[in-house]
Amino acid sequence: MPLIIISGYPRSGKTTRARQLQSFFASQIAAAPASSPASRLRVHLVNTESLHIPRTVYRDARSEKEARATEYSAVKRLLSAEDVVIADGLNYIKGFRYQLFCEAKALQTPSCVVHVAAPVDVCRGNNSSTSSSSTDNGDNDGNNYPEDVFDNLVFRFEEPNGMARWDSPLFTVPHVDATPDLLGIWDAVARGAKVVPNHATVLKPPAENDYLYELDKTTQEIVAVVLEHQRSAGDGGGSLPVAECEVVLELPARTVTVAQLQRVRRQFVSLNRQHSVGKRRIRELFVEYVNREFR
Repeated sequence: MPLIIISGYPRSGKTTRARQLQSFFASQIAAAPASSPASRLRVHLVNTESLHIPRTVYRDARSEKEARATEYSAVKRLLSAEDVVIADGLNYIKGFRYQLFCEAKALQTPSCVVHVAAPVDVCRGNNSSTSSSSTDNGDNDGNNYPEDVFDNLVFRFEEPNGMARWDSPLFTVPHVDATPDLLGIWDAVARGAKVVPNHATVLKPPAENDYLYELDKTTQEIVAVVLEHQRSAGDGGGSLPVAECEVVLELPARTVTVAQLQRVRRQFVSLNRQHSVGKRRIRELFVEYVNREFR
């Protein structure tokens, strides 16, 4: 069933909005006739609190990536035909929102983004408060973000864009509003049009006997192209065209090691073993995946 992705600055009041949605959806489900499919739905709230993720993980790139993987796994585990999942994390990286969008689309279920809009100064004030009665919209759980972590997260925040398919439909909630558009969100995800998966997300048995061979061979070729570029150029940065691929590899300024590239390649292969796409599409998907991992 539907996936609701919560986004916003740290301490903007996201958890309060998520709980409002959880409560409203539960009431809608309870009021639904017994014969209605809605009566069989369940609502789940996934956030750093429920996953026991400390605020300090965002200080280190490795631990932050592990935290995102934990959230992603929890969402993926709960999504089903009869489960509504509210992903109440920072979700500030558009690439991660895209991953969640793809997961929902693969299950042919709707998704939407609820963006909690609050000025940085308001969020900073909420984060500085230590009182449970502070005006932080209920987001203060006694475990504030360290100041440097807060500033870094605000700096790196990628605001949702309703024109992007993975951020649509987008519901923006000003921090001064009492509630989000609860009924509008319910209509968008619980009564929305049937979602049709595409080749980038649908899971189905491979149509070609040599698909797994092509998947392994093509990804290895691109890894080799990156390594050769780094050896000849003397650094890791810049745009790198890939043969038979319309997507350009955007490499970070730092040198990417063989171990890092192979780890990303193994993750991609594991995620796409059951996809059935052509060699050219494998190249494009893998290049997009590498760009997100090393952005």
